[in-house]
Amino acid sequence: MNFYNLNQAEDLIRTLRKFYQTVRIRDAESRQIIFEELGIKSLDNEFEEIPALSNAVLSIHKNAQRLEAPITIDGQSCILELIQPQHYGNDKASLQQLKELVFIDSLTNLYNRRFIDEQLPIDLKWAFRNDEPISFIYADIDFFKKINDQYGHVIGDQILNGTADVFQQLFRRKDGWLARYGGDEFLFCLPEINQKTAIQIADRLRNVIAEKEYCYDKGSLSITCSFGVQTIDRTSGVQTVNDLIEMLDKKLYQAKRKGKNRVIS
Repeated sequence: MNFYNLNQAEDLIRTLRKFYQTVRIRDAESRQIIFEELGIKSLDNEFEEIPALSNAVLSIHKNAQRLEAPITIDGQSCILELIQPQHYGNDKASLQQLKELVFIDSLTNLYNRRFIDEQLPIDLKWAFRNDEPISFIYADIDFFKKINDQYGHVIGDQILNGTADVFQQLFRRKDGWLARYGGDEFLFCLPEINQKTAIQIADRLRNVIAEKEYCYDKGSLSITCSFGVQTIDRTSGVQTVNDLIEMLDKKLYQAKRKGKNRVIS
């Protein structure tokens, strides 16, 4: 679970607070409370000293009326402690609902950036270890800022949801995943898919989006998306997650510069 700024950490704490009576962060070794959401300590003051949460482990266990998740805060091993869940009926339901809180984007119901940060290194490592290709499609809605400015953010959110729905309907690979990377950007992961097939998938996505009409109370509008495709194998030169994201960024930028509504690989 990676947080890139204070706001992300605050958002998660606020969300968890809706479902749990108490949210605590403890030092893993001493068990000393670092943060406790009881109105005793200020979230802002506490996280000024601890600017980032990262590398949350997904294996969460229940101890009496407490759920715990090991996390790392600025290199320090800690425990995220959730006391007295209010709506969970059993261990499996608790785990599943907590996973959804942490890894699901609330607007589109796709996986979110935290999921990407956790899963992407795992998938790359698998591809390198098994010497199998793995392809990624990076999609961005064209002129999305203009849509928000002209039609408002409510319509913008409808566009995001509609685009996510189309992507989900067309992307049904059992072993892959689709996530909202942020804003109007989406990331597809396609294990064991070569570049040629990935390009075909991206082009099909592009065509379906371009043909769709989004209806709202005053009429309808159409949009397009641009796509960057990158396949990772022994010859791709990609070694890290940062290498991959940089390549996808460049290809998406090229698609935008060349007129948008196109696929660049």
